[in-house]
Amino acid sequence: MTPHNISRRTFLKYCGSVAAALGLSQTMIPQIAQALTSDNRPPVLWLHFSECTGCSEAFLRAADPDVTAILLDVLNVTYHETIQVACGEKAEYNRDQTVLNHAGEFICIAEGSIPTADNGVYGMVGGRTMLDIAQSVIPHAKHTIAFGTCAAYGGLAAAAPNPTGAKGVKDAIGVDTINITGCPPHPINLVALVTSYLLNNQMPALRSDGRPTFCHGQTIHSSCTVPHGCMEGYNCKGPRSYNNCHKTLYNQESWCVQAEHQCIGCAEPNFWDAHAPFYNPMWASMFHTYRKDAVAHEEQTTASCNRCHGGNIFEDEESQSDNPRKFQQAMHREHDINLDSNRSCANCHSEAPGGTYAPIDD
Repeated sequence: MTPHNISRRTFLKYCGSVAAALGLSQTMIPQIAQALTSDNRPPVLWLHFSECTGCSEAFLRAADPDVTAILLDVLNVTYHETIQVACGEKAEYNRDQTVLNHAGEFICIAEGSIPTADNGVYGMVGGRTMLDIAQSVIPHAKHTIAFGTCAAYGGLAAAAPNPTGAKGVKDAIGVDTINITGCPPHPINLVALVTSYLLNNQMPALRSDGRPTFCHGQTIHSSCTVPHGCMEGYNCKGPRSYNNCHKTLYNQESWCVQAEHQCIGCAEPNFWDAHAPFYNPMWASMFHTYRKDAVAHEEQTTASCNRCHGGNIFEDEESQSDNPRKFQQAMHREHDINLDSNRSCANCHSEAPGGTYAPIDD
């Protein structure tokens, strides 16, 4: 790490983060350090398809150590369109030579979904369709890692009506992928995955959907670390979202729910369609009964139907809707206010079945 001005202390601390992500003992730090600096690291081709580059951007901003050391000393990346020095024909030559010289040995990291409609014409790189590039590279990789929800499941590009026929890599190419999901995915999970491979000469255990169990084995809700109280009644998707962002904080600082934002389930298939709408004006009034600095309402200690209906917030929004009935259904469904799960109403109305009666701790 010396050529990149990364101190031994910083590097070992980073190895400890990798061990924690993998659920390994800190006694494994020396072995992890050796694996990350060994000479037997396979070359990595990082391909960009239909995406916003957000997955790479999250990775580029990873802390301790900086991205230069991660890319050059850990992942051994030989092709990455965003940061590579080579361009044009030289870059394509480097990519194709890696495939030719290391067939069956290199690891392919795919970012973004692959447009498949009309033979893939809606996504082009260097005069070739993304579909054609994927078909010429991915089948020759020893392992293919779909990095991000778009690469794994199609993500935003595959949201209805999906005019480009965008698909996740596995569905588009027919090759099994190891899926590290999230929008964006956590950078440490990718490094941990490759580290596990280097340590054991095989990829870690996977779920049936191709996601590693070490980072996608439990729901966020099962061990949520949010300090302000559960937001399940605020349309939080934590109970059915499998990710470790609440344990492995972004840049060791924070994550969505810690910033008082409900989980939108970005690591799950079809989340753009299945989990919408993500935001709603109703929350503006509801959250002030939730925050620690809230001023308690004289009759209520938590969010309930009256906070919106009593303040005319619901009715004002409803009056501006082209389809009031659809608006009603969407808003009540969004907050799980129905006969099966009255998670908000039950705090005041004990007769509401299926809800939680525990007050939110202000």
